[in-house]
Amino acid sequence: MDSYNEKQPEKPSDSDDVVAMGYAAEVPRKFTLLTLFGIGYEICVSPVALIVSLGLSIGSGGQATLVWGQFLIYLVAFCVAASLAELASAYPNAGGQYYWAAMLAPPPVRRVTAFVVGYLSWASALLGCASSLIAAAQMAGALYLLGHPTASVQPWMTFLIYQAFNAIMFVFNCWATITPRFSRFWLAIAIATPIIVFVALLARTESKRSAEFVFTGFTNLSGWPDGLAFLTGLCGVNWGFCGLDAVTHMAEEIPDPRRNVPRALMATVAIGAILSWPVAIAVLFCVQDIPEVIDTSTGIASLQLFLQVFKGSTAGPIALQTTLLLSSLGAVFGIQAWQARLAWSIARDDGLPFSRYLKTIAPAPFQVPLWAHLWSSLFVALLGCLYLGSSIAFNSFVSGTMLMQYTAYSVCILFLIFYRGRDNIPHGPFWLGKLGLVCNIVTLIWTLFTVVIYSFPPDYPTTLTTMNYVSVVLVGFTFIFSVYYIIYGRKSFTGPPELE
Repeated sequence: MDSYNEKQPEKPSDSDDVVAMGYAAEVPRKFTLLTLFGIGYEICVSPVALIVSLGLSIGSGGQATLVWGQFLIYLVAFCVAASLAELASAYPNAGGQYYWAAMLAPPPVRRVTAFVVGYLSWASALLGCASSLIAAAQMAGALYLLGHPTASVQPWMTFLIYQAFNAIMFVFNCWATITPRFSRFWLAIAIATPIIVFVALLARTESKRSAEFVFTGFTNLSGWPDGLAFLTGLCGVNWGFCGLDAVTHMAEEIPDPRRNVPRALMATVAIGAILSWPVAIAVLFCVQDIPEVIDTSTGIASLQLFLQVFKGSTAGPIALQTTLLLSSLGAVFGIQAWQARLAWSIARDDGLPFSRYLKTIAPAPFQVPLWAHLWSSLFVALLGCLYLGSSIAFNSFVSGTMLMQYTAYSVCILFLIFYRGRDNIPHGPFWLGKLGLVCNIVTLIWTLFTVVIYSFPPDYPTTLTTMNYVSVVLVGFTFIFSVYYIIYGRKSFTGPPELE
């Protein structure tokens, strides 16, 4: 894939597309299909996300959620990716759904629609970055405790680790020439990690669970009725397929984006599905004590699973958990590229404070939206402060990421179907016809489902420490965006230029 793209000269139409949309072609096209796929897969990294979020799903449906619930998520992910791929092929713009919303909405509301969708999308990227950073920081703290049993890790220590990881990944995204190279590096880790975990678990587990337990069992320790427990447990599985739109925001940095962005999107879902299901099977064959995995003293469900498999030996669990930590950092790397391009796209239309600076591309050797990158990373740093107030911020960030993303996608799809019409937009090389309409409808139904189900607390009865505060997160972000738009944005924000 990579060598194929490197042999292709940049097509003149690539830059012409950007100019026709009303923007200057400012960024070099340094990415190839492989490195673009790397960005998408590193962010989703589905099998790793499944293991890292094990505590969210193994007690809420358990076997049924991890084995059979995945197929529902695969179907939804395919439909979401196909819906995004059609629009990315038609409108290859770094704004992604922010730009599509403006092109598809009725003229009287196109500006405010683009603003709302743009901010929802950018906020979802920030929350996704924060959730991955919290997971990585907690893993780092747990690994330290495993090697130093008499020590303790306080929340402020996890907070400092969070900020350190955020700063390190920020630096990795500052140069257009090296970002694709880092993408290859993190992609290699993301592909290798589930394979290593799969082999290690099956090789070291002496007493494996029965096939009946794995394929027909159901574990519900959540306190909710079985049906609701299964549905809420899907949140952990679904986490590995959120952020699919990330590659659409690199459309102005890859040759032939009308074809290559859809390819990267569909490959992200396909490879994620191929690797996730065997990992889930291995986890269930090898888990010894599910309640202990959920209520682990380490605070990390996956680490407790590894300790069970290795029967008290710490070397193996440390090695496996370290690979998960590295994959999580790779996700942060990809998300930072995603959130920077989104912020830059909105700023090009004067939709952010300090847009004068945020919409600039830094000169060589950087050649990236450096100020937009810094701006987004600073917001992620501020989100880390919430961890000091609540150690359950992770759950709310995960749910908030998906709800905001699906809502932003669905706004575009609603206008595509019911206002603009699927046959009345320019079709790109990737177009699925009637199957595309089915994918659109599935995405809309899934959005309604997630808005309800992913707002439920993971456990019942609910306490202050087990409450799902995603509604508070959504209301908080909506309030901030609304106040900014009323006071300043409605006067300065122009929205994407009209296509001629």
